[in-house]
Amino acid sequence: MNLRSLTFDVRFSTVSVSPELIAFDIDGTLLRSDGSLSPRVRQAVREMKNRGCIIALATGRPWKAVTETLESLGVVDYCVCLNGASVHKGDGKAVKFNSMTETQTRASAQLARRLIPGVGLAADMADGRHVWDEHFTHDFPADFSMTPVRVPDALVALDGPVLTWLLDCKEIAPMKAIELMSPQMPDGTEVRPSGLETPEIVASGVSKGSGLDVIAAMSSIDASKAWVFGDGLNDIEMFLWAGHSVAMKNGHPKVLSIAGDIAPSHDQDGVAVVLERLILD
Repeated sequence: MNLRSLTFDVRFSTVSVSPELIAFDIDGTLLRSDGSLSPRVRQAVREMKNRGCIIALATGRPWKAVTETLESLGVVDYCVCLNGASVHKGDGKAVKFNSMTETQTRASAQLARRLIPGVGLAADMADGRHVWDEHFTHDFPADFSMTPVRVPDALVALDGPVLTWLLDCKEIAPMKAIELMSPQMPDGTEVRPSGLETPEIVASGVSKGSGLDVIAAMSSIDASKAWVFGDGLNDIEMFLWAGHSVAMKNGHPKVLSIAGDIAPSHDQDGVAVVLERLILD
């Protein structure tokens, strides 16, 4: 069955367990298409915090690209960044890093260069730096607030642990690149969608779901009492981890197909629509 041929309507289920932890993807979920956070969404999230919920962001963005949304909400307890490669408290203090070994870092980058013509490499370093080689020219949203270190060869320039490799695939589609690389990935690594048009390489098992599991353990909350909101392929693992999942109507068909509920789109304040129903129950 071709998921892209299906249509998915907004739906709400009756859920008996109120959430103790709520995690939100940022792009395509919390934020509108223009990158803004609506007052209605902000107020609904704050009301859930007032009711005692742990509030988390779960995003493919690095920490520095999360702070504007975090400050606008004003109630975030934790952030899962880089799709689980790093976990931070709301004040920025690092809780956990999931870096690749030096051997994994080099072998996976070399594989990408061998299989993907003209690929550009960008490393997200554990120390917060972003090292981009001269072939990496992908455009990020303006509010990402990153100042990358530009080098002729990112692999040669590495001088510390790497959390993720981003792959700028210029000559083949991102999903085709993932298909080519997956069977040959070095032990302990995987390649997957990042939430952008750039596939990413990470240590095996790292995901938004694994990051939220760290937060849940620290907060003594069972996954069955967690709600998650998202729209992209990089949200699938946290949808499978959480007790209840809500996909935005603008989401990828595969995400919509596994969601517990489907909210209106991010441009229709879908997060707020669902939370307001929860608040009224």
